[in-house]
Amino acid sequence: MRRKILLRSIVMLTQLPVYVYDRNGEEIEKYEIISRNVNVFESSLIREINQRLKTENFVVMEYHDILPVRMYGLRGAGHNYLLGPFAYGSLESEEIQLYMRREKIEDFPRVQIRESLLAANLILNTLSDDRCQSSSVGRSGVEGPDRERFWDGDAGIDLLESCLKEDEDIRMLSLVSEELRQNDNFQSNHTQDEENALYQYIEQGDAEYLQKNYDFLYLSHPVILEDLRRNEEYMAVIGISLASRAAIRGGLTSKEGFLVNDIYLKKLSQCKSITEIYDLVKEAHIYCASQVKKKRQARITNQYVERCKKIIISRRLETIELGELAEKMGISKEYLSRLFKQHEGIPIVEYILNVKIEAACNMLKYSDRQVNEIADYLSFGSLSYFSRIFKKKMGVSPQQYRKMIN
Repeated sequence: MRRKILLRSIVMLTQLPVYVYDRNGEEIEKYEIISRNVNVFESSLIREINQRLKTENFVVMEYHDILPVRMYGLRGAGHNYLLGPFAYGSLESEEIQLYMRREKIEDFPRVQIRESLLAANLILNTLSDDRCQSSSVGRSGVEGPDRERFWDGDAGIDLLESCLKEDEDIRMLSLVSEELRQNDNFQSNHTQDEENALYQYIEQGDAEYLQKNYDFLYLSHPVILEDLRRNEEYMAVIGISLASRAAIRGGLTSKEGFLVNDIYLKKLSQCKSITEIYDLVKEAHIYCASQVKKKRQARITNQYVERCKKIIISRRLETIELGELAEKMGISKEYLSRLFKQHEGIPIVEYILNVKIEAACNMLKYSDRQVNEIADYLSFGSLSYFSRIFKKKMGVSPQQYRKMIN
């Protein structure tokens, strides 16, 4: 029971999968956030690690030269513990993605090296067998009385680190040990690779992947302020701003990206709890990715329709005539109407009204303008016509809509 509680806690805190094997290499327990299918190549790695654990206490194996992925093997009290495979760097390069698709390799959980070492050290300290009876510790080369140091607190972490970076300067090892010591409470910061991975999904418009995996891509950060809510609010400002800039790199105009940024920063000021802040940042990231996706899909649609939509959006405050739009396209209004219905699924007049109503909703939410001012601002001609169209589209009157959202 003690082992199960420990391993479940490690997996929940670090997302690092842990598998328990008997001395014959048979799997008896597994602890993981998301189940992965073990391929033939991984099976051979597992066999090799279990074989090496007959004479070694700690084994590190790289998954493949091209992938920043590794597995750990730990010799415990009557059992072997395999940690991983886990990715400790970005997997987003074209070469890596091509290799994973070609070899049909499933995605890996992302775990920082320092967090994986903390988990390994915790297992070694808690579940190791006959700590001081054997003199051999595999790659570490520590024998006799010094073996006790291998299992002791920071000394154990230092030795684990040296197994991975044997040629590092001793000064760097000291820095790593200090960093690990400060992060014993799992308040470590995220890496640049982790940040790049998250914002690349936004830049590429992969909203579906973000929706399914956002909790695993969440960027950890330290608590630097005593006021925890204010701390999370500051981090959220950074996260929303970076998301809007990633969306601009993905294809949104600067105006569109910065408008999204401003809207979500206004929403942030209304958040009353840390949970609401987290949910809002998640929503902003997924929304930015979805807007990039729409932009990319639009590039493969009809050029006349896309030009027409841009003109409509840019002139949404004006009275828009179909004949004038067709003239700008250099085609007949009948042909433009047919193209628009074919590619958008709705008549062009309905699209114009949708754009205007969307603008009206934003004004009702984020401005203090009176309803008659909004109707005039959007060139509806009369308040009664605006109210009739708004209720037809939204199901409520403009006044009721404003009350609902406030």
